[in-house]
Amino acid sequence: MSLAWATNEKTFFFAEQGRGRFVSFYKMHFYFSFIFLLFSVQSASAHAQNFHLPPHNILILHSYHSSLGGVENINKGIEEVLLAKDRQDIELYIEYMDNLRQPGKENSQHIYRSLTEKYSNRKFSAVIGVDTAAVTFLQQYHSVLFPMTPILYCGVSCRPNDPDAPTGGFVGVCENIDIEATIKAGLQLYPKTKDIFIINDRTVDGLIYDDKIKDGMIAFAGRLTFHLWDDLSMEELLDKVREVQEGGLVLLVNFTRDKNGENFSYGRSIGLISAKCRVPILSMWQFYLGSGVLGGMMVDGRAQGMAAAKMVVDILMGEPVENFVTRQSTANHLIFDYNRMKRFAIPYKVLPEGSMVTDEPQSILWKYKKTGLTVLGIALALEATVIILSVVTYKSKKAEQMLEELVDIRTHELTSANEKLKAEIHVRKRIEEALRESEETLHLLSINLLTVQENERRRISAELHDELGQSLAALKLQVGALEKQLGYDVPYTLQEECEELRQSINLIIENVRRLSRDLSPVALDDLGIDAALEYLITNFAKLHEIEVSLDLIEINHLFSQAGQRLVYRIVQESLNNIGKHANATHVSIKIEKVKNRIFLIVKDNGTGFNTMEFQNRNKSESGMGLAAMAERVRILEGVIDINSEEGEGTTITVSLPV
Repeated sequence: MSLAWATNEKTFFFAEQGRGRFVSFYKMHFYFSFIFLLFSVQSASAHAQNFHLPPHNILILHSYHSSLGGVENINKGIEEVLLAKDRQDIELYIEYMDNLRQPGKENSQHIYRSLTEKYSNRKFSAVIGVDTAAVTFLQQYHSVLFPMTPILYCGVSCRPNDPDAPTGGFVGVCENIDIEATIKAGLQLYPKTKDIFIINDRTVDGLIYDDKIKDGMIAFAGRLTFHLWDDLSMEELLDKVREVQEGGLVLLVNFTRDKNGENFSYGRSIGLISAKCRVPILSMWQFYLGSGVLGGMMVDGRAQGMAAAKMVVDILMGEPVENFVTRQSTANHLIFDYNRMKRFAIPYKVLPEGSMVTDEPQSILWKYKKTGLTVLGIALALEATVIILSVVTYKSKKAEQMLEELVDIRTHELTSANEKLKAEIHVRKRIEEALRESEETLHLLSINLLTVQENERRRISAELHDELGQSLAALKLQVGALEKQLGYDVPYTLQEECEELRQSINLIIENVRRLSRDLSPVALDDLGIDAALEYLITNFAKLHEIEVSLDLIEINHLFSQAGQRLVYRIVQESLNNIGKHANATHVSIKIEKVKNRIFLIVKDNGTGFNTMEFQNRNKSESGMGLAAMAERVRILEGVIDINSEEGEGTTITVSLPV
């Protein structure tokens, strides 16, 4: 405001030691403009230090769809922290599983494939799972989709000291609904209440709240009669709600799917219920306020989102995840809706202590209090500006000299800081280029190593087949010739030994042929990958006496000769691992084409293994088989997923572009 005044051609009169002077505002304008410019340069310099850093990618995975009330509140809280004006280093990604309308394992698998395709080349600094379905999904797939990435949660109901809680292994914010406090608040408003009618459903969330409901019933046992409606159709529920008389209260816990499988949004369910209900409805969810619920001890989704987002900020600042409390929770508040209070003639004085009221009517004075305070603040600021300008004018000469010295010092500091910044940026670029070149060199070395390995296998296979095989064949002929020269008058035992020797040579010849085929399959070069895979799988089934089911398509035309050899080795290594370690009785192998990708799926019913423990083992203990498979998949620019549990078998899924 002072700068705007300084541009005016007015002057300011003041007294100094009994003598009047006129001081121009132009000089004041120059001083303040210069100081503003100086600090702007400082701010720009500080901002430049972060300009070249890539943003932190944060993924929010919601269990349900975007229009659900609680989802919107949690998003608001997260965005309020992570997308604040002073933060320019975060890129936010939001995904919705829509699990309410599309529940089941097929939807989870669809989400898994979708996230794999969308984010296979993107690294996230943190992932937030919202509600139980998303957290359960992340527990199953986070090691494959987001390895080494901190996983947080919010919107999940947690019970104290519950080792089987779905949030085990992650950190985040719990929503602890307080049914007992909500009923207690209702009894303070209606002391003569005798019956509590509790509405719940059989969804995943509804099942989680069962224990909370039982605890609430136990707390008021003998004082109240409870009626639990948790397995009704919407029509049946509305008929029962319509019959509730004075002396009863309705407690809405959760109702998003009825027993017929019909889904209801939060707004639709409370709208239908409140339209038929003649008594107050209590609840623990703040997003129900304004839609027909009187109030209760409310869970605030926005506060949960803000708390989870603040944990993400701490992680980005370098705070180790293990330093966080495994389960945090936000405070609940007693909140009541003014319009429902008016509907049931509830005065303010009967509300529990510390209660808040929403949607209260406001007077004009209260409505525009911010404007009044703003005007008052401006007036005070103008008065302070006049005083400051007087002091600055009185000391202008001395301030001008000090300002010039300060400008020189700051200019020198800024120049030095800019030079250091340029040097740091140059060093960082060199380091990034060196890392990129090193990664490319390792990738090329891996390709060359596999190529040399294949060539060496061909050479050894040829020597086994041509030299050792021919030598054994010649030895077999020599034994036969020796047996003929001995004639029929030699002892029978000698003839028997010659026969055993000939059978042993035949067995050795067969083993040499098998080794030669394993090292370099002739069928692959002569007939292509389709015939080679069928031959490989057939021999595997005979050798290990394992039942094999096939569902293959022709892929000869989809891969080059080198690519076919890599695919062959991937299948061969998978079968070798099954034969050595799985103790399986059945193996299924499937190759299918979906759009522009080939999916290769090898599944067995063997002993399986713990993937987490396997990933944490030393490289020397885990062997090179899976590493070689992964490298071949990488050469083909594909993705490999290994899903296994102890006693449940193993499934290897390879996705390759074509």
